[in-house]
Amino acid sequence: MKLKSQLRYHARALVVGAILAATLVLSLIWMTPAARPVGVAMKDIPFYRLPFGPDDAGTERPFWPSRLQSHSGQFSDPDRLPSAAECGNCHQREFQEWAGSLHAIADRDLIYEATVEANENADKRHPERARFCEGCHAPAEMLSGRVNRFVSVGPSDALTEGVACITCHTATHADGEAGNGAITLAYGRAEAERDAPQGAALLADPRAHLNAFAAPETTALLKSAQLCGSCHVEIYDMSNSRAEVAQPVQTTFLEWQSSWYARQGITCQDCHMASDPAAQVMAIRAGNTAKPERYSHRFVGGNHLLTDTGLGDALSVLRGGMLPGMDAATTKATLDVQSRQTTALLRSAAGLELRASNRDADGLHLDIAVQNLGAGHNLPTGVNDQKHIWLEVVLTDPTGAEVFRSGGAAERLGVEDPAAVTWIEHFLDSKGRRLSDHLTFSTAKVVWMRKPIPPRGEDVVRYDVALPDGTAGPLHLSVKLFYRIALPELIFTNLRRDMALPSFTMAELSVDLPDSSP
Repeated sequence: MKLKSQLRYHARALVVGAILAATLVLSLIWMTPAARPVGVAMKDIPFYRLPFGPDDAGTERPFWPSRLQSHSGQFSDPDRLPSAAECGNCHQREFQEWAGSLHAIADRDLIYEATVEANENADKRHPERARFCEGCHAPAEMLSGRVNRFVSVGPSDALTEGVACITCHTATHADGEAGNGAITLAYGRAEAERDAPQGAALLADPRAHLNAFAAPETTALLKSAQLCGSCHVEIYDMSNSRAEVAQPVQTTFLEWQSSWYARQGITCQDCHMASDPAAQVMAIRAGNTAKPERYSHRFVGGNHLLTDTGLGDALSVLRGGMLPGMDAATTKATLDVQSRQTTALLRSAAGLELRASNRDADGLHLDIAVQNLGAGHNLPTGVNDQKHIWLEVVLTDPTGAEVFRSGGAAERLGVEDPAAVTWIEHFLDSKGRRLSDHLTFSTAKVVWMRKPIPPRGEDVVRYDVALPDGTAGPLHLSVKLFYRIALPELIFTNLRRDMALPSFTMAELSVDLPDSSP
């Protein structure tokens, strides 16, 4: 059959098919609901309070004293925010890595929740001050209007996940110098993406998805330390505490910003999101500043307690239960990796070195260098009224008998040894009394007992030991650098539990001293 004959033969079917296809397309367009408005106005959230008033320019501050902001100026509809578990349907590896992180439980872990409650109870007139905490720990709850004296916004999975996928992947601005949650989030993009194609249709046309979660300004921020700094800088003032003069409490980003690491272009992400963080740190220590081959979503840090799978069921309780989209086996598997990587990272950070040892009529004099070898920020860093490091120094004679000890035994039992060399800051109330249970809103002043050790720096500690009469050499010196993430007083006061908090050995030194008996 000739071509023209074929066309005439099939013409009716082709025309009918074209009409049917056009009708189907027009029907789909007609049936597709119009995109719903994005966001919720503050006036539509019942009982939402603004007890701190506008800023100096008269602008409302719905999330103050957190510096968190909504890109659209609107609140979010929690029912339209995707949970991390939903993202995990396609991004399974990233979701399971994130599920073992501290970001995933930033608003779930029991210690944090109890501490926020203790702060709210300490300031009954303005419980909305808790927005200072939740701006970083629970941005979805903040942007939905749930952090309020009277909660009128219903729950959803997305509001239980702490720092989730949409937190970083909708960020449009971050200010690490200002800190206190100075990040702007475009959660409206996540809501709008709900009206875009989903499932197989999304794979066929991912443009709306990319516009929501990979906008150019967001992609740039994801590579920037400013994004991390917006929450990893914490400054107390009269808006969030009783401090009359600004008190820097957490300065992790600022410590990095003035360091060798920043000058080399090594960002927070390069270490804490490396697929093997400890190996990355050791490579940097050896002079190799190349970027990681792959970035992980584990966000490995220094909280060894909340990744310690040796705690068994207690770990699940402390972490606030199982995350949506996870089961027991997958949770254990990701936490096992998280625990190993946390341990390795902590041990790559510090070192100990004996610099001098001499004995005279007054006793033994030791100079011990505590070195920050691998951290791109101070050692310790974070909110250091809780996170702290200290030295255990033990001297034994040739028979193994102990002739001197500083630190160690008391600290292991959870009691501070006043004679131990400890890097810790004290929160003081307006009467100068120490607050050991992290009462932010009651803090008037923050004082370091011993200044932290800067990146690639060291602190040389002098020990002048008055040895017992007749002490014979050679003596053996054993030194350990311990780290702990919280004081037991915090657990006992806020959780009402007499729970032993394990310490972590970051570095060890063992050496026989030359026999220099007088």
